[in-house]
Amino acid sequence: MTHKEAHMSLSPSFTYQPTRGPVFVVGAPTANSSAGPGPAVLVASGWFGNDAGTLSALAAASTTRTFPRGAVVAQQGQVVAQCYLVLRGRLRAIRRGDSGREVTVEVFQKGDLMADSVLAPDLPLANDWQTLELVELLVLPRDLVRAHFQRQPELMLTLGTRLVERLNRAKDQAVALALDDVPSRVVAALRSLALADRQESPEGFLVKQRPTQQELANMIGACRETVSRIVSDYIRKELLLPRGRSLLVTRRLLET
Repeated sequence: MTHKEAHMSLSPSFTYQPTRGPVFVVGAPTANSSAGPGPAVLVASGWFGNDAGTLSALAAASTTRTFPRGAVVAQQGQVVAQCYLVLRGRLRAIRRGDSGREVTVEVFQKGDLMADSVLAPDLPLANDWQTLELVELLVLPRDLVRAHFQRQPELMLTLGTRLVERLNRAKDQAVALALDDVPSRVVAALRSLALADRQESPEGFLVKQRPTQQELANMIGACRETVSRIVSDYIRKELLLPRGRSLLVTRRLLET
């Protein structure tokens, strides 16, 4: 699949900085924190089972943390002793090369559980976890979450299944970087975001939080200027339809 390139912005982009954003050590006073919201939130998340009684100890040990945009919640190479349930906002898993270039491996949003450490507690984190906007996280002790899951193996299986799904998406991304042209990768990234939001209409699929040019470029391993020209062409042809802070990915584009 080939596409023409033109020029237009997807949404206002942030300026790339080759260094990490501010690093917030969980438990330190630099991130706003408060007591956890209680067992009801854990039940509602769908990750921890539905017996509020057995979740009391886990809820009591949890805290709610708020991080500003651009904050690094956990660093590459760190052995993470916490799990994070996203209550609000979006984060990205990001890898940086020696040249300063970066690629977004995956994006986490509201409802996602960042708990790789439960399955591999001694394995260092392979990337930074950095906020894309103001983010609120429920921070849970890894060992308590691990013990809770071990008592309910079906929950561990669910976590493992989600991890395999994420791994498969990462494999698809690696294949696309090697085999697909940039326009095809733009479409694939938008399709992935739209399917994750699960907002379908007769016209197409809605990406609820429109990514910036730089965010989209980081997702597909391309430069911002090239992504801007491609997206401009799609908007001009009404294959992409901006809807305020959202973006409608039309069925015509996905079928191209």
